[in-house]
Amino acid sequence: MALTEQEASIVALFVEGTAWGVFLVTFGLCLRSLLWTESGMKSWPEINRPMLLVCLVMPIIATVQVILNIIRALESLGSTRVSEQFTNLGSAAEVLKFICVDMQTLIGDGILTYRCWVVYGRSWTVAAVPALLWIGASVTAVLNIVVLSQIHSEALTAPTSLRPIISSFWGISIALNIITTCLIVVRIYNVDRTVSRHPVTRLSGCHSDRLNRLQRTIRIIIESGAIYTSAAIITCATYVSGSVAVYFTSALEVKTAGIAFNLIIIRVHNRSHDEETRNMHVSTPLYFVKRPRQMDTEVEATTGNR
Repeated sequence: MALTEQEASIVALFVEGTAWGVFLVTFGLCLRSLLWTESGMKSWPEINRPMLLVCLVMPIIATVQVILNIIRALESLGSTRVSEQFTNLGSAAEVLKFICVDMQTLIGDGILTYRCWVVYGRSWTVAAVPALLWIGASVTAVLNIVVLSQIHSEALTAPTSLRPIISSFWGISIALNIITTCLIVVRIYNVDRTVSRHPVTRLSGCHSDRLNRLQRTIRIIIESGAIYTSAAIITCATYVSGSVAVYFTSALEVKTAGIAFNLIIIRVHNRSHDEETRNMHVSTPLYFVKRPRQMDTEVEATTGNR
């Protein structure tokens, strides 16, 4: 039997609460990775401030959405108020929830664009495409809120006037994620090939260790990108199809964006610590040849590991 709007929202609240708990756990681990090392707390200049800001803002947005959904569930318990709670999309609470979804998505897309920009040596030549896509997503997000605020007699699964805008928003976001993730992976791979031909790399025999390290970095970026992109695709599909599953997907998308962001920083930090511990017991021949460090610095800057 198909769920009603009210039943779907209540079940979605339980699912959202579980995802929110997972998000808070990853938030704590991510915060620790950004602020502490094995020797103690980082100094202010050592902290990656852009990543720290995003790490702090995302759980605030996710928590606001959880609170709004709890309020709606409680207010809908009275039989006379059920219809109003699920058909007045232009209410302040519903508009604010849409703002939370849009903001979390734009923050996730923005940080991915930032990573692409840094990895390519802060060059706007390559980052221009993701940046333009991000601007396009921002414009459609604003249009989405404007149109939504004028709808006062339809349920979330019904308004056809929103579907073209929502489809555009999620389509742009999905394209940005796929394109930017591919650009970052290609950049890391190409730089690794260049570094592998450097004299010190051949003499020291460290290429295999470096290759394994960069391969793991590429895998982390691809896996986190796949998690977030999959959530965006499913959310878009439920919005466009008018399914009550949109109550699940829209709530989970906000948490997934934060979880994917946190996992990159956590996994890169843990991997770096393991390598540092292992290297303490390994001696490497010293060669007086300058070794390029640009790519290592760029990757560290985008993952908060500096």
